[in-house]
Amino acid sequence: MTASPRYRTRWIVTVVLTASIVLLVAIGMAAFDTAQDRWAWRLADLDRNELHLSPRADAIEDGTVVDESPSALVVEYSRPVNDWTGQPTGEADTVCYRFPLADPDEFREVPCP
Repeated sequence: MTASPRYRTRWIVTVVLTASIVLLVAIGMAAFDTAQDRWAWRLADLDRNELHLSPRADAIEDGTVVDESPSALVVEYSRPVNDWTGQPTGEADTVCYRFPLADPDEFREVPCP
C-alpha cells in the first residue's frame, strides 16, 4: 500500500519551501558579489571624466596612480573593509583600473601591480 496523500503533501511542501529558501539565498549572494567592486568602478568613471579634461596623471582625484607610462595610467582605488558589525577590520579592499590616455573611455579593471 502507498503512503497517505496527506503525508506526501507535507513532504512536497517541505521540499518546495527548502528549495525556495536556498534559491533566494543564492540569488542574494550573487547580487551581493556582483556589487562588490561597483564602488571602485564609480570612482574610476569620475576619474575618466577628469582625464577627458586633462590627460595627465595629476588629473586623477579619487584614486592613486601606481603605474604611469606615456600611453596609459594604472590607478588604484581602495577603501577600508568592515566586519558585519560595521567595525573596521584593518584590511583594505583594493581595485585597479587602467586608463589609456588616448581614449579614457576604454578604461578596464586590471590586477594591481
